[in-house]
Amino acid sequence: MTDTTTQFEASRTNNAASRRSFMGGIGAVTGLGSLFGQQTGAGGGDGAPIGSGGTYYVFRSANQYRVASNENGGVEFTTRADGNAEEAFQYAFDAVSESGGTVIADTTEFQFGGPATMGDRTHLTGSGGTRFLASTTGSRVGFTERDLDVGHDLIRVRGDDAAVTDIEFDAAGTRLDNHAVQAESCDGLLLANNRTVNGFQMALSFAECQNVVVRNNEVIDPNWYGITSRGARDGLDLRRSRDVLIQGNRVTDVTFNNIAPYNVANFSVVGNVCYRGGHSLIACSPSQQGTIVGNVCRDLDLEPIAADPGGEAGLEIEYKETHLLEEVAGTPDETSFDITVANNHVENCGVGFIARTVPIDEADEATFRETKRPYSFSVTGNAINDCDTGILVRSGADGVIATNTLRNNDTQIDISDPPFTTNVQADLNATR
Repeated sequence: MTDTTTQFEASRTNNAASRRSFMGGIGAVTGLGSLFGQQTGAGGGDGAPIGSGGTYYVFRSANQYRVASNENGGVEFTTRADGNAEEAFQYAFDAVSESGGTVIADTTEFQFGGPATMGDRTHLTGSGGTRFLASTTGSRVGFTERDLDVGHDLIRVRGDDAAVTDIEFDAAGTRLDNHAVQAESCDGLLLANNRTVNGFQMALSFAECQNVVVRNNEVIDPNWYGITSRGARDGLDLRRSRDVLIQGNRVTDVTFNNIAPYNVANFSVVGNVCYRGGHSLIACSPSQQGTIVGNVCRDLDLEPIAADPGGEAGLEIEYKETHLLEEVAGTPDETSFDITVANNHVENCGVGFIARTVPIDEADEATFRETKRPYSFSVTGNAINDCDTGILVRSGADGVIATNTLRNNDTQIDISDPPFTTNVQADLNATR
């Protein structure tokens, strides 16, 4: 796996000095010296890539959105601030050269009327208190059978070696057809130190990406998914991603999955805190060759929607037919395998850990549980407390369930009989 974090860290030190120099120069030209002088910390500690090209600063002044650059020493784009912040940011993104560059958003609220799209080697960063606000574009009945406000994406990433950091994204109550950040077909992506609030169908998402780092974000009350490798478009975008690290995030109050690495290979979900969700809090459906380590999952207490067989869980690995694209169906990658689930803390969930198979047609359930099941998984060293069932293997093969501590669960360990499970070893678990 390419060390994306190391790649991003390399240019951080040089960037801090250039940013300070740029802001001082722009401040002298525009008369905004005090404003620009306060932003020396913007994006400096997140390890994001800073290209050798220009730096662009987007700010609001006298009811106008303005873009200044370090290349010409002053403002080079102005538009009336009328719910159209995407125009200013799109200008800045388009101005970034092939060698890369930085777009710095001022400490203010930017009202968007639609998405802005980033390209290659671009780093978008806030200045501490930067807020991007979405607009309502209509309403319709969603999957939850409720009439919900429809919104739009705020930032789309369509380039390699790109980063979005240190911004608060506000969906303004919109809960369908929108993302705070939606990345597609990227090689080298960092989403760090952001915060999302008040909606979004999917807060932070990526599809068909590789070398992805999603870390230290706070995701509060998105409607469907918090951090996920699927998109809210084209009937739910489920194109495969690989080499993914999801680390140190806090995700809460989600209708479906808090963290959902779907159709992902070579991944790590490490040190996240997930609570209050309607479906399984961390769900692989399907994913391969990865680790789920050191996470806290608790309070799966929202009313489930169309609950899957066996109930919802703090941690889940599965085959699910509705999550498969044609190129994956019928291949080994249609189900989850070679996954290590270790040293997590799970409490107050319907199920602590579940491995299962979910076909589209319930008539296929028995056959699919025998032939399309998660395999080669290890569930070790976890603490699972106060659940209806601690560990539930409804279907699985060649698994190891060992050295877990299970306390105060109604059923501690439930492993289905053959033929739904084969060679699932359960040893040295402590039950209290």
